[in-house]
Amino acid sequence: MTPALNAFLERFAELKGDANGWLQSKSRYPTLTLPAKHKDVGPLCIDDNGDELTLEVGTKHHTHFSGYNYDGDSDDSRLLAAAHDAARFAIDVIADRVCITTDYLDDRCIGCSHFYLDAENVTADTVRDSLIGVRGGNIRSDRFLWSSPLQVNGG
Repeated sequence: MTPALNAFLERFAELKGDANGWLQSKSRYPTLTLPAKHKDVGPLCIDDNGDELTLEVGTKHHTHFSGYNYDGDSDDSRLLAAAHDAARFAIDVIADRVCITTDYLDDRCIGCSHFYLDAENVTADTVRDSLIGVRGGNIRSDRFLWSSPLQVNGG
């Protein structure tokens, strides 16, 4: 395991109380995977390509935590800072504090984004009834939390 993934797990455990459930593997890069809570959302994966950590939520969304975005006296120290922020984001995702939106034009994915529920004054219970993150028109926006996909009521 890389130093950055170790730092991710340590920070994750510090914030959450444990880091159980993460599985280590190596596909293209060293990767940690938390199995899916809901099969339609998919697993949470974080990989270390040496310059940045990439956190993926199933095949629907990914977020980069680049060492270049942090202050530090070395590439390693900046990547460790990125690992700490990635751990905090992962905890927010699994606590259903982050809504992921994937946009499609016909059947072609044209983008994805995420937003924090509290920043939009919605909760996991009320986000279904909101149109936050939904583009509309001829663009279909699928939204989900870690725990489940969301369907817009009436849509």
